Amino acid sequence: MSRRQSTPTASGNAVPNPAIVRPDFFGRTHPDPRADPPTVVLDPSGARTEELQLIAPETHRMPSTGGDRGADPDADTDGIPVVMPEAVGGAPGGHAMALSALLGSAGGLIGWLVAAHLLPVRALGDAQLVVSLFLLVGGLAPLTILPVRRWRPVRLAWAALLVLPLCALVGLACGLLVPGLGAIPTGPGVAPAMGPLLVALACAAWGVVAAHDVVLAAAGKSRWAVWRSVLLAILQIGALVALSGVAGLGAYGVVLSWLAPIVLWAVFGVALVPVLVRRTPVGGPSPTPAAISLVGTALLYHLVPVVVTVRFGPETGAAFFVAWQVFVVVDLAAAYTVHALSGAVAREPGRTAELVARARRRLLIVFLPVIALGAALAGPLLTAFGTTYAEAGDLLRLLLLGLAFRLVVTHELGVRQALGHGVGFDRLQLFSAVLVLVVAIALPVTALSFTAVGVTELRLVAIGYIIVQVACAAAVLVIPAARRTDLEVRAP
Repeated sequence: MSRRQSTPTASGNAVPNPAIVRPDFFGRTHPDPRADPPTVVLDPSGARTEELQLIAPETHRMPSTGGDRGADPDADTDGIPVVMPEAVGGAPGGHAMALSALLGSAGGLIGWLVAAHLLPVRALGDAQLVVSLFLLVGGLAPLTILPVRRWRPVRLAWAALLVLPLCALVGLACGLLVPGLGAIPTGPGVAPAMGPLLVALACAAWGVVAAHDVVLAAAGKSRWAVWRSVLLAILQIGALVALSGVAGLGAYGVVLSWLAPIVLWAVFGVALVPVLVRRTPVGGPSPTPAAISLVGTALLYHLVPVVVTVRFGPETGAAFFVAWQVFVVVDLAAAYTVHALSGAVAREPGRTAELVARARRRLLIVFLPVIALGAALAGPLLTAFGTTYAEAGDLLRLLLLGLAFRLVVTHELGVRQALGHGVGFDRLQLFSAVLVLVVAIALPVTALSFTAVGVTELRLVAIGYIIVQVACAAAVLVIPAARRTDLEVRAP
């Protein structure tokens, strides 16, 4: 081992020479740390300071673009609202999908208005039973692909074809089990066995169309669903006039006027949708809220008229269905208005409380007068379908009264979805739909004449709907956590 050289001092003591390096255990040399230059201490009193601009007088919310998936359950962040990923950029896919549903429902209402002047009441009741059934079955079809919504959209587009056999089997079973359903979509010269097969084909085709809407939403191309709703409505009304008005096929023509455009569009979508989404890298956000909302919407909009028609007959079912369709259009218009809140919150998260209050004010100012006007003119409004349907005027008034309470739930659902916490209120919506179905199923069938339109007994269904909506609105208002829209970060 080599010795370190040192330099003698005046006192006779030797100190290490800073220029000499010492070897380490492995023989490598390095500078002596005592030879380092002295540390320079800066005086902070002479540093230049600059006053920062005050951003806000209080702490605002801290939105996160990553959603709440994968969050630490033990973290103390329960009071921090979360902005969902689809709201980033101010153009959430849910807004376009809500517009698509609204336009499709409005186009369907116009089509039923035309059909009411071309068909007798019983034929209209038979036709709407088939149409409501395949809209229900096909509308629930996207549940099979929602769990894999994170797949690449081009792969998800081909996976959407898996709904074909499932919807066809369910439609075939309904055509065979529901009394008289299989005989409705058959016309002159058509074998009775073709009825259940046509129901199965309609369910499968609409299931593919609904599944393609999910694929387009996952790829961020929901605007194509809007154009699809407009084109289908135009084709359906044109086919209705040709088949039922010119050819005189009655209920069979109404069913075909829905079936033919939907089948053509399903075939067209199988070829077009994979091309539209082939360059999109990833799928959409978590599908859980959409799945819950999908079930609740399908049960409320489509299953309720099916239950009423099966239990009370096609004449009563037709009158109820016309009033129900008017209610559905107004309800979807209110939901579409609230969906715009998600994009506004994503663009300006610091103004969430102000945006929420403005959305509530706009919703009430626009729709409360519409509901009041609709209740006052319910009779003349339904008379546009025919004098026979005016008997359902009181039923429509009660449904609109329940819709006034439903506005509270609709607004709060939009707020929670904008903040990324809409699952609980989607469950509330599903629960309300189930309760309305329970009322429609449990309503006793009294001595009702099935040869004429009689909807007096169905007022109990509307009253039950009002009670359910009042209970849901009260639940929204009394739950403190549901009304927190201007929260602050908790202090450590």
